[in-house]
Parts: sequence; structure tokens; C-alpha cells
Amino acid sequence: MEISTISNIILSALSFLLAFISIVFVIVTLKQNNRMLEASSRPYISIYLETITICEQTTFFVIKNFGTTPALITKFEYDPILKTTPQKHNLYNLQFDYIRELTISPGQSKLMPYDTQKLSNPNLTFVIGYISQDKKYYEDSVTVNAKNYSHIPVPRPETGVSPDNLREVNTLREILEHLI
Repeated sequence: MEISTISNIILSALSFLLAFISIVFVIVTLKQNNRMLEASSRPYISIYLETITICEQTTFFVIKNFGTTPALITKFEYDPILKTTPQKHNLYNLQFDYIRELTISPGQSKLMPYDTQKLSNPNLTFVIGYISQDKKYYEDSVTVNAKNYSHIPVPRPETGVSPDNLREVNTLREILEHLI
């Protein structure tokens, strides 16, 4: 065999090999881009604790969509202690049952007032399952330690509100709650 024929065969084989490697690289890159696109355009629902202090401290569980698309919550499991721990209002014990079938838009949150100081077990686990607009299902488990959170110092102004200032204080509370 001539050297030119051998050279052409080797060059053809190398060209084929490089083309194959390029195709594999493109496929891997496209799959990675699809995963990154999905991660950047999906809902991320989580739950955490927050407090607001205006004359007295109020604690809230906050369920929030940190993602970029709306989500329909289809599963919401929580520790039964939240339903049995005495609260200021009975509705505070029942509110966790209303989270299922709730649609949360990007950046939207739902505040659920709850006196966590009364909990006998501060470690609470929540399981949140939700569906995105494109019908993909996501599920996350979040554990919150209410005692650790409540032991972080928060400055508290003098307690008590004069009846003349009650309307302003409630308006300020409403504004702050919507900023969370």
C-alpha cells in the first residue's frame, strides 16, 4: 500500500473519530444546558421561621416560592405536634391543613402565625411536594429547629400600644408581613 493511501485512511479515521467526539460533546452539553435551564426556571418551595417585633414578638412559619415559576402544592406533611400544641387561636392549629392545593407564585409567601415557644419538641420536619407549570413534580423535606431560631436575640421595644396608636401599629405590621 502506498503511503498516500495509508495517510488518507488514517486522516479519514481521525476525522470520523473527531466528528464522533464532537457529537458526544454536543449531546452532553445540550443535556447539561437543559438541566440548567430547568433549574433556573422552576419553582423552589421551602418553609422557614420568621419573627416580627412591633411592641411584641410574633413568630410565623413562612412557606415561600423562591423559584421563577408558580407551583401548586400537592403534598404538605408536618409534625402532628403543630396541630395539638395550644395556640392563641384554634385556627393556628388548623392552618397547616390548608396548604395543600395552594398555588404560590414566584416570590410569593404565605405567613402562618404560631407560638413556637409552646412546642414540647422544637425539631419539626415538613415534606412539601409541588407541581410546576410544565407538570413536573418536585418534593423537598425541610427540618426546622424552632428553639434554636427563637434563642437568637431580637430587640424588643416597650410592650403595649396605646389605643390611639393601634391602627398605625397594625398597618405597620401588615406592611412588614408583606415584605417577608
